[in-house]
Amino acid sequence: HRFPKKGRSPAVKGLTIPFRTVKKAMKLDPDTPIVQNEAAIMITMASELFLRNLAKSSYSIAKSRGRTTIKYDDVAEARTKEDALSFLATLLP
Repeated sequence: HRFPKKGRSPAVKGLTIPFRTVKKAMKLDPDTPIVQNEAAIMITMASELFLRNLAKSSYSIAKSRGRTTIKYDDVAEARTKEDALSFLATLLP
């Protein structure tokens, strides 16, 4: 069992991305001065699910092209195949 440093909450089991990093990113918005740990954990979980699904789709495309390495073009194509990812159009045309 890991014990947190004094004044710190323990890491969340099952998360790959440190939720404190996400919390710091959330607080970069000047309109968001306070973020509860629980909120940051939920955003982190959602982010990991999003990234996992995008990576799986991108990997399927790479594999269909005879590769095991995901390239930018694979991610861009995965974005175009999913309407819910249209918000990424400026990053992945």
